[in-house]
Amino acid sequence: MRTTVRHQPLAFKYLLALCDVLALTIAFYLSYITRNWFFSWRGGVYVATYRHAILLATITPLVLAYFRHCYLYRDLACRPSSEHLEVLTRAWVVVVMAFIALSFFFKIQLFVEHRITVFLFLILGWMGLYIGRFVVVPHLARHPEFASGLLRRAVIVAPAEAASRLAVRLSGASTHVTQVLGYLDDASANEQSLPRLGPIADLETVLQHQNVSEVFIDFPGTNWLAMQDLIDTTRRQRVGVRISLRHFGGLMEHGALLPDVEHGMVYLNDSAFLALDRFLKRTMDIVGAGVGLALLAPLFLVVAACIKAQSPGPVFFRQRRGGRDGRTFNVIKFRSMRRNTEDHHRKAVAEFMRDGVIPSDAKTGPDTLLKTTDTAQVTRIGAFLRRTSLDELPQLINVLKGEMSLVGPRPEPDYQVALYKPWQHLRHRVRPGITGYWQVMGRSAVSHDDMVLMDVFYINNWSFALDLRILMSTFFVVLTGKGAL
Repeated sequence: MRTTVRHQPLAFKYLLALCDVLALTIAFYLSYITRNWFFSWRGGVYVATYRHAILLATITPLVLAYFRHCYLYRDLACRPSSEHLEVLTRAWVVVVMAFIALSFFFKIQLFVEHRITVFLFLILGWMGLYIGRFVVVPHLARHPEFASGLLRRAVIVAPAEAASRLAVRLSGASTHVTQVLGYLDDASANEQSLPRLGPIADLETVLQHQNVSEVFIDFPGTNWLAMQDLIDTTRRQRVGVRISLRHFGGLMEHGALLPDVEHGMVYLNDSAFLALDRFLKRTMDIVGAGVGLALLAPLFLVVAACIKAQSPGPVFFRQRRGGRDGRTFNVIKFRSMRRNTEDHHRKAVAEFMRDGVIPSDAKTGPDTLLKTTDTAQVTRIGAFLRRTSLDELPQLINVLKGEMSLVGPRPEPDYQVALYKPWQHLRHRVRPGITGYWQVMGRSAVSHDDMVLMDVFYINNWSFALDLRILMSTFFVVLTGKGAL
């Protein structure tokens, strides 16, 4: 049996969280103690009450959750870097703003009436967080007894030369102490300092018998079916996994926006779609879709009247699209054309996906091609709905029915799904969504393969916080008018 794994040095994460709680607690009480000591002449002396303790108990887990959302307990926080300091400072400012709002809501007199106390809390809290994360924890990390808890035992799935180069970069490049046990590759190589542990197919066996913390994957090519099998293997063995960012195509351009990239390898969240996560996601879908439909009912009536006034026919357009696990369903949209025909789009998609040929009537590239329609059939209200993405709103009905989610890979027509490459069906492992990762990261500026790769990244790196971030980003993307969803 495999021994217990020190996954992504938990000791370091727990110490960071402990220092954050201490910094928050000390700053909370020290702010009004300092205020009483130096500024009592401004009006009275205040002491802590049970309401202060309730407020502190309320905000502490919220702060930890928000810091986790900001990747402040990932590898980003294991290095005393300027990026770490920048993310920490932004997160702390947001926390203080939320703290002020809670103070007003609970009517905590001290923090409602005295701006000096709030200012002291902001400064003292930031100082405490800085001392804990940039002084105390790094000092403890250098202690031999604690350093053993930071040991990251890794294996690399890559060709011999690439594995050796990565092993050199991993040695001492961060706070973690990384011990590379060896590499797995189907081709044997001689005169390599890094031991070969066997072919790639032996990964699960190696993980079962070695105390591995993390797996680094960098194939010479990109076989995503094989890649997904390896990811699933690490998940079964509860081992962290990093994959070369180049395997995600167009996502490489956004590498600077991903806070957990190290040596060109992106960390994949390993808590995706657990039972609780699925429950939270589905709850958000039901509540969000239900409230959205109720609030948007007047807008639906106005849009329906405009559609009927400009052309005869139904208000809604239904189209068969690919869903979870290969099942198809009727996606619902506001009708935007006088005569809904898929012939134009069907032909363009077939030529591009089968032959790689962009038809002469496509205006730019594959991004525009995959949305090609017979523009002569689009109504005036339809053009507006498409431009503002309002034609997608009826898909809230699909969300309530369980066919879609608020966030997920965008569903594509069944005739387009029929032309998929085998690996592209990986995007059907979850419910499709009204909005998704590539809509806010790439929008229409990526190829179809890059779009699918971003969906694969989303599925493998899912978290509830990521869904919330995508929803907020979608709102701003639609407001700025950067293409249609």
